[in-house]
Amino acid sequence: MAILKVEKFWLILPKEKEEKVVDTFKNFENVHWEKLTGEENTEKSSPYDSYVTKLDEIFKILRIFYPEGKGFLEAFFSGREEITEEEFEKLRTEVSIDSLYKEAKNLERVLNVIEDKKKRLSELYEETAYWLDINEDLNFPRVFKRFILYSGTFSRDEWSNFLEESKDILEESWYRTFVNNKNVKVIFIIPKQFSEVFENLLQKHNFIHKRIPYLKDSPQKSLERIQKSLNKVDEDLKNLYCKAKELLDKKKNIFAWYDYYITKIKETGAKNLAYRSNYFAIFSGWIPKKDKEKFLSMLRENISDFVFESKDPDKDDDPPVILDNPKIIKPFEFLTRLYGLPPYGFIDPTPFMAPFYMLFFGICLGDIGYGLLLLISSLWIKNRYKPEDDTKQLLDLLTVLSIPSIIVGTLTWSFFGNQPLLGPDGKFLKVFPLINPSQDLITALGISLSIGVASQFYALILRFISCLKIKDYEGALYDAGLWILFLGSLLVYFGSKVLGIKFSGVEIFKYILIFSLVGLVLTQGRDKKGIARILVGLISLYGIMGGYGLTSFVGDVLSYSRLFALNLVGSIFGFVITQLANMVKGIPVLGWIFLVLIWVGGQVLNFVLSTLSAFVHSTRLQFLELYGRFFVDGGRKFFPYKIEGKFFRIKKNYDGR
Repeated sequence: MAILKVEKFWLILPKEKEEKVVDTFKNFENVHWEKLTGEENTEKSSPYDSYVTKLDEIFKILRIFYPEGKGFLEAFFSGREEITEEEFEKLRTEVSIDSLYKEAKNLERVLNVIEDKKKRLSELYEETAYWLDINEDLNFPRVFKRFILYSGTFSRDEWSNFLEESKDILEESWYRTFVNNKNVKVIFIIPKQFSEVFENLLQKHNFIHKRIPYLKDSPQKSLERIQKSLNKVDEDLKNLYCKAKELLDKKKNIFAWYDYYITKIKETGAKNLAYRSNYFAIFSGWIPKKDKEKFLSMLRENISDFVFESKDPDKDDDPPVILDNPKIIKPFEFLTRLYGLPPYGFIDPTPFMAPFYMLFFGICLGDIGYGLLLLISSLWIKNRYKPEDDTKQLLDLLTVLSIPSIIVGTLTWSFFGNQPLLGPDGKFLKVFPLINPSQDLITALGISLSIGVASQFYALILRFISCLKIKDYEGALYDAGLWILFLGSLLVYFGSKVLGIKFSGVEIFKYILIFSLVGLVLTQGRDKKGIARILVGLISLYGIMGGYGLTSFVGDVLSYSRLFALNLVGSIFGFVITQLANMVKGIPVLGWIFLVLIWVGGQVLNFVLSTLSAFVHSTRLQFLELYGRFFVDGGRKFFPYKIEGKFFRIKKNYDGR
């Protein structure tokens, strides 16, 4: 339950053996490689980049035909598919990347042609349908020497006004109208000498120009012919989608090729980690001490001649951090990483935080039904979507957190906000609930505040230990030890007076209180001199200056009252949902359907909101009231150089972590 010990190493080998090292990179991922400087280290584009670009184009074209439609759970939780190396090679060799690319580009080209043709035919159909009133062929002349043709539409009101104003021009012109309820369609043939005046009148009366398509048949026959062409285009498009479906069926093959070239690019990148001379290549990195011999063994299997040197980190190094915890604690590393990694050599807060976090979350959610729902849903999602890395660790965390939720739910006897099977004494089996938050409000508040007090002293003890760990003895004594003595003696001495509790030795706590009080006044401003030191010490007691204070202690303890408050809110909401569902039960025929819909929908909503609230508020209590008292982040993540693909997880032939 600590930060894993690592060593810095240097690996020197002949340049011609670099490929063997890359093979080791692929099969042993527990190494944090450091890039070494050198002129030859300048990164260049990989020869495989063009293949990845082609594959990206194939994906883009496939998404045009069949857009990806992942559900929320799949998009958020889904991991890579795990296959063997043999299955991977089979997928890759079944098809040629060049043929896939050619097929995809041909699909794109034909699609563009078809869509362009469909667009033009649709526009022609719309234009032709507009002049359906014309019962003549549309192949009449459009251009004349002494006349200009105009075609379009007026509103009925504007047409009347237009006729009045343009009657002199129209007497020497030809026009034909087609009137319906809304507008008037008109075709004009106007002498050219009147064109300017006529166009001004058209604009004044909001004339909308409409082109008459040049077709050799009447509008009715032309529409029939255009519709046949559109039907043919739709059939061609349907056939094209069938061909695209054939390409889509090769998606796993495309994924395999993509992963193949991505790993090739990463292998090239792995070579760029080295410093090269004329004859040798030097690699450097960090490796867990416990894995060093295994790594050396794999090197010896692949490379006959190399030099390997390693050492413990010194004070000028910045080693990457690996958190190492037992299986039940490991999911809580997700929370620690959210806050930030501790520096190398500092204590890992994860195991110290986990018990309190389970307690906080269990109290906040605190329901048998919701706890079981959290357990079942998290296990189902893990089994269904095979998540990886942080997503898997989050689901592992929720799985663990479902247990204290069920336990607290049993103690409060809450099942989806209800308390079923209670006897005449208001108890189930004469035992549960041990505490009923809706009735025992003072007791619930007292438990919450007691947890808050315990948590604050716990944080100060951890601060004391962490200061000793980094050899900050002044910080351990003055910023943790004196506060533990002061707050502890303050609570015991004045608490016994207020509660009327008498016991032998109570007076000794008065002297401890005075001693620690004087110590805090003298030490909290120790970076100051003279009277300023005393003033800063006095102010620090209140909490205005310094890292702690009475107001901080009281405020942090009071913030723990939210624990049973959230439990109470979730329980009441669940109870109200049940009551609402029962109210519609008496409706004829549909009553039971409404009951199920309201109860299931409402309980799922309450489960999601209650779980989210429990997670957020428990995390807040940890980060602010616990981590904020002792934890210092700033650690560098151990980041192994993984040569792996995006879509498939290849089963390893070794026991990797």
